[in-house]
This record gives sequence, structure tokens and C-alpha cells, in this order.
Amino acid sequence: MFSFAHLVLLHLDHCPRLIHVLPLSDSLDTLPHMDTLEIVCCGDLREVFTLDPKQKRQRIIGCPKLRRIHLYELPSLQHICGSRMSAPNLETIKIRDCWSLRSLPAVSRNNEKLPSVDCEKEWWDNLEWDGVEANHHPSLYEHSHSSYYKAQQQRGTVLR
Repeated sequence: MFSFAHLVLLHLDHCPRLIHVLPLSDSLDTLPHMDTLEIVCCGDLREVFTLDPKQKRQRIIGCPKLRRIHLYELPSLQHICGSRMSAPNLETIKIRDCWSLRSLPAVSRNNEKLPSVDCEKEWWDNLEWDGVEANHHPSLYEHSHSSYYKAQQQRGTVLR
């Protein structure tokens, strides 16, 4: 029987109607082996790891071996995890066209090298933070913005 606890790599590509990827049970507080999270072109995806909505307690989902997050063209993505997420060994984050996503996983303040975040500047400027004491602050990430990034375009019509 498959257990999410043994998940090492999560890669999804072109799943246009997918809304949630994996439900996390009440007993699972960590994804101990996951190294890479990569999701591309899933237009309806709202949340990667979803929690039972009846669950009352706020918890932190730990991903101690997660090193890479690559998210591309996920316009509806609001959360990576329905709860707070901690990834103390995160090295690289690459995000493009995920305008509804407002938060990154918490990282460790003790890392020799800050995790690098390659993203659109407008997206970075709109992120929400929990603070340094929660290991979730912009100073704990090294962010860069590609010279070729495209600003978010106004949605609508130009027809009169």
C-alpha cells in the first residue's frame, strides 16, 4: 500500500481540471522524504496538499528533505499546503505565473546559504509573511527577478 510519507518526487504536468493534489490525513505531520515539488500548467489547481476542512488545530507540515520547488502557470494556486509548511533545507524556488499564491514555506535561519527564489517581482512584492520568529520572512530568502519576466497583465477586453 502506498503511503504519502514515502513520497520523494511530486511532478505534475498539464492536469487542467485538477483542484487538489494530495489529501493529508490527521496523523501525517511530515513528508519526510519529499525532495522535489514540480507542478506545471494545471490551471484549476488551488492547493497541492489539502487538509480535512473539519480539522480545527493549526499545524505545521514538515518537509525536512525538500530542496526544490518549481511551480509554473498555476493561476488558481492559493496554497502549497492548507496549513503552514516548513522546509528547513530548501535550496531553490522557481515560480512563474502563480499570481494567487501568497506564501512560501518557512525555512531555517541556520542555513549557510539562503534558499534562492526566482520569480516575478510583482508576485514577490505581494507575498504575506509570518515573521522572523516563525522562520518566515523575506530576509531569509535570496530572491531574484529575471530580466525577461513579464508583469501581470490586466485581464479583460480591449473591445468597446
